[in-house]
Amino acid sequence: MVNIMNEYTAKIQLLVDDVTKNILKVPLREHSNIAESNVQIRANRYIVDIRLNQFSVEHAVAIMNQFMEHTRYHYSAYYIRFNEGNRVRYRYATCRENRQGFYCDVVIH
Repeated sequence: MVNIMNEYTAKIQLLVDDVTKNILKVPLREHSNIAESNVQIRANRYIVDIRLNQFSVEHAVAIMNQFMEHTRYHYSAYYIRFNEGNRVRYRYATCRENRQGFYCDVVIH
């Protein structure tokens, strides 16, 4: 799965800008279980850190599904989930038909 994600991100043109960063922040404001969140840009990718009021894998999955629904391009999207004890980490990428898109590391804890 990791190799597939690496191939996927290698084939898209990763764009990083403040407009996309702000778009990624919007769905994080809408959820009542999110205590705090932060979106940073590092090396052509977004790092999205989400701290929950009450952590569970089920809550993390629900929040990530909502996040992807609000941020993905409808042409193509791919993600991988890693359970890491008291946190869940996602690698998430999406692109338009012209292969321009973005990549996120999302950590929910």
